[in-house]
Amino acid sequence: MLNISRIDGKLVYIKQPNFDELDFVAELWSEEETMNDVGGVVTFPTERREFWYRKMVDPSDGKNFYCLIYNNDDIPVGEVSFHRFDAEEKKADFNIKIQSKYRGKGYGKEAISLLLSYYFYDFGGQVIYDNVINEKGKKVLQSFGFNIVLRSDSEILFKMTKEKFIELQGA
Repeated sequence: MLNISRIDGKLVYIKQPNFDELDFVAELWSEEETMNDVGGVVTFPTERREFWYRKMVDPSDGKNFYCLIYNNDDIPVGEVSFHRFDAEEKKADFNIKIQSKYRGKGYGKEAISLLLSYYFYDFGGQVIYDNVINEKGKKVLQSFGFNIVLRSDSEILFKMTKEKFIELQGA
């Protein structure tokens, strides 16, 4: 079971949500200002939540790991996760969203570090990818140390390896 109680940083902590915290997920995904640069608003009706929760959070399908990001006032400010873990190649896809009103406070960078520490050191991942379509996301991943693997007119594929992450942590 992938369940963790909480991983603490200096500005934020991440934790897997309880089922009743999915209202925040619905709010986050439905907020136009937050979602317009990551592909648009996503509806999250209550009838879809139980299936999604079992796949992504508890007990999880072993390929997905999802956390909410909380600031030190215990206010949810976003989400961070990995998806579609391939156990043979030890790779997954990365996701992070910070609610628009909380951006620019360093929450995203620290949440990335907390999730990747779990992914590389505890979960056993070796590489993680993220397809990014927006300028802010591109800048955040580049400033964190992700490498560009592939570039098209509409998106950039970023990659972080365990070796690179360990190197960045030591810097």
